[in-house]
Amino acid sequence: MAKAGAKAADFDFHARSLAAGLAKGRMPRPTPEIERFLLDNSTEIFAAAEGVCRNMPPDGDDEVLGIAYLFLLQILLAGLNQRVRRGAKDAADLIARFQSDLAERAEAGEIDGTLLAYLGGALQQAGIAASPELTAVSAELGGGDGDEMLPSDIVSTLDEILKACDGDSFQVVFSFAEGGHLLPDDAKIALAIHLVQSERPDARAAAVLFLQSGSPAVRKAAAAALVEQISTLSPVDLRRVIAMRNWRPEGERAAIDAIIHKARAAGVACASWPKGSADTLKSSAIDGSGAQLFIATSPIDRKTKRVSTIFTRTGITEAMTSPPQPLRAVKEMMGLGIQGPLLDVSRAYVDRMVGHHLGLTIKRGEVPPAGLLQVAETIGGADWQPARLDCREVLNELIADLPEELRDPADVALALADSDDIFELDDIQDSWFEDDAELEQKVKSSSGRARAKLPAKLLLNTGAIGAQRARWAELFVMTALWLRERPRDQSSGWADLVVVARAVLDGHDLGQIGLMRAIAERTVEYLAEDDDDLQDDPF
Repeated sequence: MAKAGAKAADFDFHARSLAAGLAKGRMPRPTPEIERFLLDNSTEIFAAAEGVCRNMPPDGDDEVLGIAYLFLLQILLAGLNQRVRRGAKDAADLIARFQSDLAERAEAGEIDGTLLAYLGGALQQAGIAASPELTAVSAELGGGDGDEMLPSDIVSTLDEILKACDGDSFQVVFSFAEGGHLLPDDAKIALAIHLVQSERPDARAAAVLFLQSGSPAVRKAAAAALVEQISTLSPVDLRRVIAMRNWRPEGERAAIDAIIHKARAAGVACASWPKGSADTLKSSAIDGSGAQLFIATSPIDRKTKRVSTIFTRTGITEAMTSPPQPLRAVKEMMGLGIQGPLLDVSRAYVDRMVGHHLGLTIKRGEVPPAGLLQVAETIGGADWQPARLDCREVLNELIADLPEELRDPADVALALADSDDIFELDDIQDSWFEDDAELEQKVKSSSGRARAKLPAKLLLNTGAIGAQRARWAELFVMTALWLRERPRDQSSGWADLVVVARAVLDGHDLGQIGLMRAIAERTVEYLAEDDDDLQDDPF
């Protein structure tokens, strides 16, 4: 947990190190020192936001430093959002208080519309939905009223954005997704329709990507508008619409079918898929929140490559492809290990996991971000289709591949007992613990002997970990599948983890499994840490 009262000077030191790289044209990347600092100050979002406000125009005069602070803020918000997804009420309360404070400051005139859009972009990058209060204030600052739902400054700068993106429709959508995160749905719908009706082909191409908006209302409106302007679609637009068809809930596919059928009737040809490729494929392990990172590099010429990233967490949460990067920058990017150790993986593994998370996304009634289409075009994902993996089926597949020595009952018992010592998990399992607000209160209210007995109680079938037996088994199965990507002569940990997963799923006594005991002990240790920093005053 965080330490109370992060010093502004410490934030400024790390922000300036990021700003120095930005000034030289390098993308901001957290160094190990910055990662440790943010871990120790994981709830200091008010201090980070204050750095943004202090340095960004109009009140500040160092926009690059302000952007560096914004990057730090986004990382902190993303970390809090991970805890929210695990059910941590304190993190949810802190995010709500942060948004409420922003809204109050904006209403009081302390934050203008441009600065609020930057801060809203940090929320968007962290995967946090804007609160109704913050959305309402943003709409007021934007100047939209009556029948004019689009804030006037967005319409006036649209041509500038399109020009700056140089025909890259994905970049147009990314820009609006970040800068327009606080806009209400009505304004986003008006923007989509405005793009559809534009005479510019790049604007209409961007409108097609609004079919992957996170808002069902925006997706519906974009589809309806495109049907009315069907003859203006390009062959590439049609190919993208077809690709998106199965990447959405079944109830939304009829609207996409209508676009496809009408386009074909109008004689719109369908472009072929670009010949995407990837010369490097890497993946992180799955952390305790279920998050996993996939990275691919695609050569452009002898000196530059594009880097594609896909983030998953029970679905596709983020995906994008970078502009061309120098080889040195790509090497640095691949070596940072922001999500933990990166493993070289096969194309079959990436395709399988993307299909799985597409299925999970659709199951929730959501759609993947438009950036997934960009990645598919870059590395060759024309065949990506939703295909959820069944935990038991994958487990059986792995069991069939177990070495003979792990089929003997005595060897199995030994593997279970020593499973807290699987060396391939050394840099992975630190994030494997239960993070629950109610459980946290129980841990903090206990002391001495009672706390020492808590790990064993958590492992009972009625305990907080025992009750999540199926979830832990699935994490182990998916991690074993990932570990099996290593060369067979370099790894045996996947097989030990398969033995653990089978035992957990089949109702084995969790107290007899070394890995589960370690998870229970880590949970108590983590939840017992002091969280006084949550009481800090806002900026």
